[in-house]
Amino acid sequence: MSGGPCFPLLLVAAALLSLADAFSLLRPPLSLRRASQALQPSSGSVHQLLSAQHDLRRRQGTGGLKQVLRMSGGGAGSCTAVVVYVSVKAGMEEDFKKATLENARNSVQEEGIARFDVIEQADDPTKFVLFEVYKNAEAPAKHKDTEHYLTWRSSVDSAMAAPRTAAKYANCFPSSTEEWDVPAGLAKGQAESSAANLLVVHVFVSVKGGSEEAFKAACLANAGNSVQEEGCLRFDVLQNLEDGSKFCLIEVYTGDAAAGEHKKTAHYAAWAETVKDMMAEPRSN
Repeated sequence: MSGGPCFPLLLVAAALLSLADAFSLLRPPLSLRRASQALQPSSGSVHQLLSAQHDLRRRQGTGGLKQVLRMSGGGAGSCTAVVVYVSVKAGMEEDFKKATLENARNSVQEEGIARFDVIEQADDPTKFVLFEVYKNAEAPAKHKDTEHYLTWRSSVDSAMAAPRTAAKYANCFPSSTEEWDVPAGLAKGQAESSAANLLVVHVFVSVKGGSEEAFKAACLANAGNSVQEEGCLRFDVLQNLEDGSKFCLIEVYTGDAAAGEHKKTAHYAAWAETVKDMMAEPRSN
């Protein structure tokens, strides 16, 4: 892990498509954790992965063995990630969950959506995070014009305990189109088998002014090596679009043991040493 507490997730997912990402039961999408004033979880809180794409594979590429996490779309270089924080009224969690998973299953079939994850905070089931990745600038608006989005919005409106908030990020890693591909069957809504419990760690970082590019370079090197670990299923690096000094690292492991092994690797040690003086404040989850 890249520092900060972990977020163990229990895969509950929905009969989702055959998407590929890390984790899920019936997989539609998976969700991540990003910093948000009102909805940022406390240190060490647990989250339940409700939907995700877990179909992953390893290929021999020019840089050696690398893990390819296939999501539902194309190039990462031009993608925009939107992290939505949701707080629902007590007693309405299941209704919200049902409506959101249905929306996610349909959303990942949109041409412009690369990923649509849903996560529930395990120590507070009224808190959710939606992680949406769009392949182009037009995709978000097109998504909001779809029947499934409009149905979702109207059906969950009465469940909101507070207005939803969101943060936008540019995707730095994965960086190749191949790593964002999803199996053809998934885009057609085919179901996928269940996955075991996974550990998801979302690390939020603020770096000192002028350190952004150096930090990004160090993270890309660490991420490229990390996804080659047997127990690391995903390692995303995101940069805040409004404040380039803020980053979000999304790490997915097969469990606590794999996360612990990650911190013993030479590439993690090199990363930690390289970025330690770049921190504007302590890393957090």
